[in-house]
Amino acid sequence: MPFAIEEIYDAAFDRARFPALIERIGGELGAQAGFIAWSDPERQVGFQFQFGNDPVWLGRYVETYAAHDILLPHLHAIPEGECRSAWPLLQTPEVRESVFYREYLAPQGIVDNLAVNLIKRPGIIASLALLRREPAAAYSPEDCARLADLVPHLRRAIYIQSHLVRAAEHAAADRAFAGSAGSSVILLDAAHVPIEASPSLVPLLRLRLGEPLGDGILGSAVAAAIGQGEPVAMEMAPGADGRPLCLLLEARRLETVRFGDLADGPGAAFAVHVTRVDRPRAIAFEAIGSLYGLTATELRVLTDAVDTGDITAVGDRQGMARATARTHLHRIYEKTGTRSFAGLSSLVHRFGRIAPASDET
Repeated sequence: MPFAIEEIYDAAFDRARFPALIERIGGELGAQAGFIAWSDPERQVGFQFQFGNDPVWLGRYVETYAAHDILLPHLHAIPEGECRSAWPLLQTPEVRESVFYREYLAPQGIVDNLAVNLIKRPGIIASLALLRREPAAAYSPEDCARLADLVPHLRRAIYIQSHLVRAAEHAAADRAFAGSAGSSVILLDAAHVPIEASPSLVPLLRLRLGEPLGDGILGSAVAAAIGQGEPVAMEMAPGADGRPLCLLLEARRLETVRFGDLADGPGAAFAVHVTRVDRPRAIAFEAIGSLYGLTATELRVLTDAVDTGDITAVGDRQGMARATARTHLHRIYEKTGTRSFAGLSSLVHRFGRIAPASDET
């Protein structure tokens, strides 16, 4: 069956189709093996979809021969979008005498590699390589031209996959936002540069999205929270109300794939949850009352006691006798299955809610 361009776009939206796609393209061009991959040369990370390669030899490459790959710098230097055969390079004495050729390429009978850098960006190269083994001949100019016709479509497929990866990462970041009841969030890239933040935090912390936090109070506290993996408390200069701004920062590393960076630039690597500890936590009291069957008066007593942290004067504040207030408290304990105000407070604070949009955090 003739190769159809639509197969490239099918794979673009379903990465599980990439191995079969590359095998189909390789079959059209007489290749016995190949791969499509992206790599971060500096960090030596990436992924690939491949066909026809011996898993044992792939393991040996990773463990031993990647460090001796004399072809890699030449292949990475190929201009973006240009298809090039490695045959002339494989005939040079420098390559023939190398450990990589003698111990890795020659034993596998590899005679040529038709390669193209589909995308070249700072720190990321997305490439396609189609290998021929003996007794096959070298790739011809016509073979290169046929692959060149597919390059624009393959580039689009890579970008589509990158956008899908970035969308998945945004979904993960959204979950981080949603899981931050009672707090707001700053999303940082791998270099700790804020790329997104809860709207209320931008003026409050004087954030400049896209600019480094620096080594001031906020930047140092964020770096400590990320480095230590533990919450960090900090105090900033007094705000408009003249009171110091007390914050608790807790950092969470986000699982990201740098392949998504092709679409929109560096993505979020950390979510920093910011909670104002100088303000009462927003509690879903109505939900507590509904769940445990509290009366309206019991709910008022509960809210007053938790908000003030004081149970001795609840009656005074609510305009009832202290004995009556104590009776209401004991009924609340019974209904919630708690035995003390400490236990009740612990239960109530599990009902922390996301603060209304009008709140500062």
